[in-house]
Amino acid sequence: MGELADRVARLEHEVTEAQEALRVVEKIDEEIESAMDEIESVCEALLNLSGELDGEIADHNYAAVEGYAYELWGLVDSEQARRAVDTVALLTAIRDGRALPATSVDALIIALKDVKASHPTLTQEELDQEFQAAMDRAEGIWREIYDDGSWESEYERENHLADHMHEARQEAISERAVRAGRLLMELCDHLAETVWPEVTDGLRRTDLERVARALKEASLAGETAPAVYKLYEANLSVQYESDPYSLGVMGEQLMAFESWLGVQEKG
Repeated sequence: MGELADRVARLEHEVTEAQEALRVVEKIDEEIESAMDEIESVCEALLNLSGELDGEIADHNYAAVEGYAYELWGLVDSEQARRAVDTVALLTAIRDGRALPATSVDALIIALKDVKASHPTLTQEELDQEFQAAMDRAEGIWREIYDDGSWESEYERENHLADHMHEARQEAISERAVRAGRLLMELCDHLAETVWPEVTDGLRRTDLERVARALKEASLAGETAPAVYKLYEANLSVQYESDPYSLGVMGEQLMAFESWLGVQEKG
């Protein structure tokens, strides 16, 4: 009986150890899943941000657009996200019985010197070229209509042509500002659809160099967001100066503020 009791005791001890080991593994899996959820949530946040930007650009809400530009940068160049990457890498190695990561993802990123940016870009020169192309197209269309020889009054013809060209210019100015603002949306979409999946896929495959490269590329794209906002702001200012009412409620608010400032200065 004594021998049997010892065997039962040993089995109970082994079962207890196995149960404890299982609880540890389950806890590790929970921590890995929580950290992965945090990393993967960046994609959804970027796509949501793109949608928010779309609405604010349409409303000419430049202050909100500026805030979202910095939010974009913070999403993809985040110390918190990099810590979550380290957590997943470390705990996955422990769970699977592999060698622990030799260094942090931050150190890997710093060591990378050959990562090139692939995000969409836009310059004022390119915007101005698009603006001029739009004006040239409009002039070609309207001159074809008004140069048909059917006008008895040259003065009347020129007036009609000038009116249409003025409208075309205002539309092109507005489109230029919108185009600049939408680059922020393009950055969001590029990061969510192309760059950030490299982070999550690389992490699932325990390819930390791939993860580091994607994070570096995301950082390069994110840090351009404030400058993109400035490009948008500059072109929106031109639109306001050309036609304040084209900015809708925002234009009316700015005109009211300018009027108030004028009164204060006179006072």
